[in-house]
Amino acid sequence: MSGNVGVILAGGQSRRMGENKAAMIFGDEPLLARVARRLSSAVDELLVIGPRSLAPLAPQARVVEDALPTMGPLGGLYTALTATRGARIFLVACDMPFVCPGLIQAMLALAETHDDADVVTLNIDGRVQPLHAVYSRGCLPAVERALNVQDHSLHALLAQLSVVAIDMETVRRQDPDGLSAFNMNTPDDWRQALRLDENID
Repeated sequence: MSGNVGVILAGGQSRRMGENKAAMIFGDEPLLARVARRLSSAVDELLVIGPRSLAPLAPQARVVEDALPTMGPLGGLYTALTATRGARIFLVACDMPFVCPGLIQAMLALAETHDDADVVTLNIDGRVQPLHAVYSRGCLPAVERALNVQDHSLHALLAQLSVVAIDMETVRRQDPDGLSAFNMNTPDDWRQALRLDENID
């Protein structure tokens, strides 16, 4: 099956935030609902990896329980790749309220023209963003191998894969505010995001 699948990781513990980020109200809607709404316009299918109790927050998505909840984002990526037959997935975290549909579409288009690339991602000031990235189905064997080593970080996984970064000119054109990969881990991050949202909406 061809097609692009948007995947939102929503199974984290939100320890630094102190409450479930997915259900927190951002603006006038739950955070997960906002991310799902923005992502859904850029993909053919939408998947949420997390507890089934999140389904009412993203009715347009299929919610799949994380098969490996103790493995962090790597486990979520594994679950997504085994739960869908899409040609590629765009992976994002549920705490990224400014995901930009135009930038996502540009990254997916770049992935389609780079069959030799396992991953298309953002590289912001020399830092790769593995939770704002396109992963091909061909990544699955490497993901399975990564689950069996000590370092379960996505950065360690990317070091084993062929990675292409989208050019910054396209990033600036599609995401002029530069916020698509902004994520929120703490109450301070949340307050900053609310201030940013007031200025760009």
